[in-house]
Amino acid sequence: MSIAKRLVFSVVANTTRAIISFATGMIVARSLGPEQYGVFSFLLASFVAMISLFDMGSSSAFFSFISKRIRSKKFFMHYAYWLLLQFSIFVIIILVITPDAWLHIIWQGESKELIIIAFISVFFQQQVWGMIVKIGESQRLTIRVQILAVLIASVHFSLIILLLWQERLSIDLIYYLIIFEYIVATIVARLALPLEFSDEKTVFNQSLREYWVFCKPIIPYAWLGLILGFADTWLLQRFGGAVEQAYYAVAAQIAGISLIFTSSVIRVLWKEVAEANERNNKERIAYIYKRISRILFMLAASITGFILPWTEEIILLLLGDEYIEGALVMSLMMLYPIHQSLGQINGSMYYALELTLPYVLINMAIMSISIIAIYFILAPVGANIPGLGLGSVGLGLKMVVSQFIGVNFLIWWLSRKQGWSFDFNYQLIGIGLFLLLGIASYQVVNILISDTVHVLIRGSVTWFLYFSLVVIIFYKVPWLIGMSRNEIKAYLNRCVNIF
Repeated sequence: MSIAKRLVFSVVANTTRAIISFATGMIVARSLGPEQYGVFSFLLASFVAMISLFDMGSSSAFFSFISKRIRSKKFFMHYAYWLLLQFSIFVIIILVITPDAWLHIIWQGESKELIIIAFISVFFQQQVWGMIVKIGESQRLTIRVQILAVLIASVHFSLIILLLWQERLSIDLIYYLIIFEYIVATIVARLALPLEFSDEKTVFNQSLREYWVFCKPIIPYAWLGLILGFADTWLLQRFGGAVEQAYYAVAAQIAGISLIFTSSVIRVLWKEVAEANERNNKERIAYIYKRISRILFMLAASITGFILPWTEEIILLLLGDEYIEGALVMSLMMLYPIHQSLGQINGSMYYALELTLPYVLINMAIMSISIIAIYFILAPVGANIPGLGLGSVGLGLKMVVSQFIGVNFLIWWLSRKQGWSFDFNYQLIGIGLFLLLGIASYQVVNILISDTVHVLIRGSVTWFLYFSLVVIIFYKVPWLIGMSRNEIKAYLNRCVNIF
């Protein structure tokens, strides 16, 4: 299947899944309330961070290796055994090795049962299902993989509604649902995906050497990533409490709407760049990178520009008065996905080109500064080492600033390494233009239409006005997305033909 068809289908399917997942997340947040939802989010975020310690870049290595060429069945089994080993070690650490007093400190008094089921749910969602998705994308089975992902999201939404209807919705039952869903999905995927395997002889020691060369620079980065990821979550829970955790988690989830297109195409980009790099096709690498990075950045900026002025209305509509105090952190977090899209694109580029050492060194420098900064941002003024006590607002501000600096340094280094020009202007123009356009559209519609009219009607009118102007801007100023006007016409015709 061509890259264009895979990209279009991936965007459509991923958008559908994102809408379902977003609706599910808002229902869960509203039903549990800030206190319980904060605990739920804290456990999820802490285990996502900890899994990276055990992964040590092996999942990225696995996808890069299987994207370059078809591998033997034994090669895939080696990675599956590695996942099983990770899972077993972590369960033993929690159940046997770690004293209860330590568990109480690390997870802020949550029960051992809740801790272990939270880990299992995250592991199956992130690592096991992640392996299935990587295998499918490496063999260009995008359509089947995306259909399965939409089905998982739909089943999860239906079961959450069922629990809510029966008034049985709780943190532990949600974790059990996730575990059940991904076990079933893994079995179905194995039966539904027509995988190809090569006849090449795979020696364990040779595979181990491949992984070691790729992952060796990533190991200290993974450890530092654990410290940073867990520090963000733990310090917010420790100094801000579960309610502040909930504000931040909800803000991150709503802001993630801007990443729909990026998450849809990132593995397709990774696959194509890794294959082009294996063939030493530098022109194709440059073409794919410039085109996709510009388009995804502008799409993220345009979505943020529309959503940001409606922050308070979104909170009241979806979550209720309990979450309205999180409006400021949500406004800040709306800006985060704009450069997060570039961060994901450049991360996949570094991995696909096997530039792991510079990628690790750059990110470790940014993370080291960030770890120090987050304590002073979150710690209360009256602590032994006083901080600013900014809570979720401070964490949101730190995320936006550190992302902006780190991503642009990654772009500068990659451009220098590959012999490309480093262009920074499109970022400033894009962000400023769409934020001003979003605020102006919001103000015009709310002046012309009374606030007694339902927010969905006012929002729909604003959406039509805003995105009509966005389309005109892209057509009149095509260099913002790295294209010419003729190329835009050609792509529109191609998309119509694909549909």
